[in-house]
This record gives sequence, C-alpha cells and structure tokens, in this order.
Amino acid sequence: MADATETCSYKFTSGSGATYMNYCVTVNGNFANFQSPAGVEMLDQHHAWEGYGVCDLGTNVEYWDYGYASSGNWKAPVKVKETPTEVEIERSTSDGLYLLTQTITELPGASPEARIVMVLKNTSGTEKTAILSRFAGFLPDKGASGSNLNENYDGSEDSAWGYIPANATYTTPSTPYGLMLNSIGAPAPASTFAFSLGFAYGSQYGPDPCLPTTQDTQGTHLFPGMVINNYGAGAYTYGLILNKNQTSTVTLRYLPF
Repeated sequence: MADATETCSYKFTSGSGATYMNYCVTVNGNFANFQSPAGVEMLDQHHAWEGYGVCDLGTNVEYWDYGYASSGNWKAPVKVKETPTEVEIERSTSDGLYLLTQTITELPGASPEARIVMVLKNTSGTEKTAILSRFAGFLPDKGASGSNLNENYDGSEDSAWGYIPANATYTTPSTPYGLMLNSIGAPAPASTFAFSLGFAYGSQYGPDPCLPTTQDTQGTHLFPGMVINNYGAGAYTYGLILNKNQTSTVTLRYLPF
C-alpha cells in the first residue's frame, strides 16, 4: 500500500506565455499542480488536493485517494509507461475487486490541456455497479497570497470548474482565470454507462465516493451548486455497470480558461 502524497513524481512542461502549461503527477496518479498560462497556478497554492474515488454500490465500500489523504485500501501503484508527454499508472484495490488504470497525456498547443483517461476494470468475478469520480481542488491564481482563498465554483452536465471572475465583487489579488475539469463523451462501451454529472460544492475536501453529492470525506454535508466568494471544489462522477472482468473507459481533461 502507498500512502497519499502531494509530492511531484512525473513533470510535464510545454509552450510559453499564453500557451504555457506545467503540471506534475504524483506516484499515485494525482495532480500535484497545474500552471497555465505562465505564472498562473490553478491547483497548488499551499497544497494540491486532487484525485479519484471509486464506490462499490453493492457493498458500499469506498476507495479513494485525493492527495491530502486516502481510504487506505489501495495497493501500491505500478507505473506501466512513462514518456516525455505521458504517464500510465495502474492501481488495484487491496481486496482485488477493482483495477484502475490512469493515462495522463500532455496536449500542448494554442489551447493546452492535460488529458486523463481512466479505465476501471471489475476484477471481482461477479457483476458490479460502481461510481467513479474525479475530484478537483480548484484554486486559481494567487489565492494563498491574499487574506482568504475564496473564489467562485460551478458545474454542469459535462464539467466542473473554479475561477476568478473578470469583475470580482470581493477583494482578491488574483487575475481573472479559471480551470475546468471537462468530461469528453460518455463512458465506453455504452453498455457500462448509467449516469454522469459534473458539480461544484462548498468544501475543500473530496467527495465521499458513495455519497458524492451529499458529503465530503470529512463527513460534512454538501450542497452542490454555484459557490460565490467562498471555499469550494468540484468533481465529475460516473455511474458504471460492469460485468465480470469488464472495463469501462472514461475520458476527462483539465483546461485553463
């Protein structure tokens, strides 16, 4: 088992100025930071809280790793592949019921993005219904340098995001930038897809994988929806139906705006 960590292990950098993108991935497959454009950090102000969660709806067992802490029931990660633009990491649950494979790819250009492909495999031997989530502790620009970390957050059917508005109604040292976690298409194959939803909420902590829109990992009740001038975060959640040994593939991306 590997402990939760915010330590950088796999670093990626591309572009310059407006097209600059720099992010780092931990050994466990969490983002340790995300900077784009140059000089604008989107996740790591005084910490970087980001990651993934799985819930087995048959047993209500939760598996999660959000950087600041984890559920403690994952095996150690295995690096499958590393190139100058990509890293692939596998991680099994300690009970042997699920295998999560994450491939994170740098896509530079005029609109740079970090592409995240998550493949969840049912290795239990029986049919499973699961919830797969990605948590983003958005904190755009200079939040930690001011007197508060309050920013704006929201979500939609296919995205969740955090941002500083162009004409903020509150005092902030930050410039008007944001970061979006965007789902690209539906899970594949289509037979595995039950539901999906992007949402924001007023907590810094990741969602409870089995109650993603109801409470965070600290047990605090959540009220999903727009957050203005307050602490917040976002997540994207998929409901998946997996036959014995079946996989479901979901694709997301982080993109600055």
